[in-house]
Amino acid sequence: MKDLSQEIRSSNTHEALGKENKKLNAMLHCKCPVCKEGDMFKTSALNMSKFNELNKNCKECGFDFMPEPGFYQISMFFTYMVGVAIFVVFGFLTYLAFNDPPLWVYYVTIFIPTILSTPWNLRYSKVVMLYYFGDIGEGQ
Repeated sequence: MKDLSQEIRSSNTHEALGKENKKLNAMLHCKCPVCKEGDMFKTSALNMSKFNELNKNCKECGFDFMPEPGFYQISMFFTYMVGVAIFVVFGFLTYLAFNDPPLWVYYVTIFIPTILSTPWNLRYSKVVMLYYFGDIGEGQ
């Protein structure tokens, strides 16, 4: 027979995991950090001319996606970190796969994934910035 305190802890754990899963899912889909429903960006990441344009407010709850002027400038550090990781991983994989090939092979195998991942890298750096540093409150 289960003890009541164990059952309460278990339900709190499941509730906490459910909140974290909802938050992660909302982050992956670039949704509003408050209501987890409204889109943060105006267009798809595949729209190369406007992939990084934010909506001014959430269309569902009215949350302002620009907490203060220059808020997203710090997200460039996250973008840089992911870019360096792409360079290192693809450079190392190129070295292993092609047994230290000529320099042009490194250029191709590093720059193509970097260029292709740029829209998502820039978008997710803003998402991470807003979710973790946007002062949206713990209870939401």
